[in-house]
Amino acid sequence: MRSPAADTPPRRWHTGRVSDATKQTRYITCVLCEASCGLEVVTDGPAVVSIRGHEADPLSRGHICPKAIALQDIHTDPDRLRTPVRRVGEPGADATWEPIGWDEAFDLVAEKIVATQKAHGPDAVAVYQGNPNVHSLGAMTHGTALVRTLGTRNRFSATSVDQLPHQLLAHLMFGHQLMLPVPDIDRTSYFLVFGANPMASHGSLMTVPDFAQRLRDLKARDGRMVVFDPRRTETAKVA
Repeated sequence: MRSPAADTPPRRWHTGRVSDATKQTRYITCVLCEASCGLEVVTDGPAVVSIRGHEADPLSRGHICPKAIALQDIHTDPDRLRTPVRRVGEPGADATWEPIGWDEAFDLVAEKIVATQKAHGPDAVAVYQGNPNVHSLGAMTHGTALVRTLGTRNRFSATSVDQLPHQLLAHLMFGHQLMLPVPDIDRTSYFLVFGANPMASHGSLMTVPDFAQRLRDLKARDGRMVVFDPRRTETAKVA
């Protein structure tokens, strides 16, 4: 099956000389995880010239991970869909895709969902919400309301893949699934890490700016970090 995006001229990287007249530096917050790192994005018209960590961001202090760097590739990916598409023909190698308008797409989706649930019950429809949804206020409010309206028990998300154990423990121990404890790493003397990689993830739920320096400070006061992980991660290498 050929994506219609393959026939759409992609936005390319800026490969020529950057004009100071058109170049702009924008400071944004990455929404790909809860670390919410600050990014410095240089653009030249519609082209992304560079993405790097924002050194002056008080939280992330210049940290950037491969996911944020890859935003540049996502922005210019020639296979990126820029409009809804509908399959023409039966599934398989001979099927093609045609662009359609947003109103038509919403009507078609609503029609199919209603028909499927009438024929097979509410659980015949499953919902998956990607990772950035939880970091968007609009997606958190409207997305949750939509899923609740559908009435299906088949709900999946990035959270159900790797966060629900954290949230269950938080609910049982502290009364709410989002009351996640933040370790006082600046005062601890023994830092125990199970299956996490804060050297790469910026601490994820603990959101510790400049974790590498915090770890050096920990060791300087004769503290110790112990890592349990089946893989020799970036964090395990410096434990």
